[in-house]
Amino acid sequence: MDLNEADTFMTEKKPIPGFKFSTEDFRQEEQFGAWCDFTAAMCDLESLTPVRDGFIASAEAYNLGSVQLTNFEVAPMSFKYTENIIRKSGFDHWCLSVITKGNVAAESADSGFDTAAGGVVLHSYATPFVGQIDATNYSAFFFSRDDFGDVADKLDRAAHQQVTGPMSNILGSFLMSLENQAKDLTIADASAVSDAFGHLLRAMIAQTPATLDAAKLPIAAAQFDRARRFINGNLKSPRLTPETICAHLGVSRRQLYYLFEQQGGVAKFIRNRRLAACYKAIAKANEKMLISSIAYEYGFTNLSSFYRQFQAQYGFRPSEARSAVLNGYSPSESTDHSFVEWLLRADEPY
Repeated sequence: MDLNEADTFMTEKKPIPGFKFSTEDFRQEEQFGAWCDFTAAMCDLESLTPVRDGFIASAEAYNLGSVQLTNFEVAPMSFKYTENIIRKSGFDHWCLSVITKGNVAAESADSGFDTAAGGVVLHSYATPFVGQIDATNYSAFFFSRDDFGDVADKLDRAAHQQVTGPMSNILGSFLMSLENQAKDLTIADASAVSDAFGHLLRAMIAQTPATLDAAKLPIAAAQFDRARRFINGNLKSPRLTPETICAHLGVSRRQLYYLFEQQGGVAKFIRNRRLAACYKAIAKANEKMLISSIAYEYGFTNLSSFYRQFQAQYGFRPSEARSAVLNGYSPSESTDHSFVEWLLRADEPY
């Protein structure tokens, strides 16, 4: 590797540019004013609770190139995006958001929505709108008209509305997957994420064979991460089977096996996650449960098989897990960080 290649490699491994703002850094009576100053170019705001009682809000923003990812946590407020702000800001962007907590209502001259957690909504900053928000968390992609001119007319027609359907669900899952991973993204990752978002957005707003084919890989990435989160949340369930995962995702068995092919199959992925959960439970210094009880709790009904699988996975017996932790050993969590790897892999047919 020559010096230029080394510089390129080091640049691509750098974290993406980002910043965080929080009103918690201000005195209680100053918090709402600080948030208004921070968002002055975006909206006129009014707190729905007494300003003297404080106003907790925060934003984390990450520059992915052609799009910006921002995670918000805000207190109850109303907002107005006016013609005057449009003239001053020149901010001709759209914003696609997924609500993860709370409720948001907004309306423009000819459309509107009232959306709870789980909903996906689209705003246009080319036209005025007003609305109200509860104590709410949401993640959003801001993207410029200049970069999406090919679908601008369709985006304008869908603006200030909740978007629904399978592709909007996939885009919502894509945003939620990035919510807690953004701070770990590198420059190289950012390009893949930005491109993937573009493909997914076009597939959602203009569903044609060409747009759906271009979005195939990011669709799979979002489905994989959604399946991973469902598995991790249901490790103790005896009903955690390929059939229940397929039903949750709305995919076929063939598609599910494709998603987990690089993990050795969905059954192996589930087994490894359950082994890791058992490892953590066994290794807790204050854990009083018997190893057999922990194994049963995570679906291992054959103890002999559990002991063999545990030793094959970690190189020591379950009874030695606690001392292994004291010596600095911990189970690999690599399977929990495969979302962006999906976006970087070579395309493969179903």
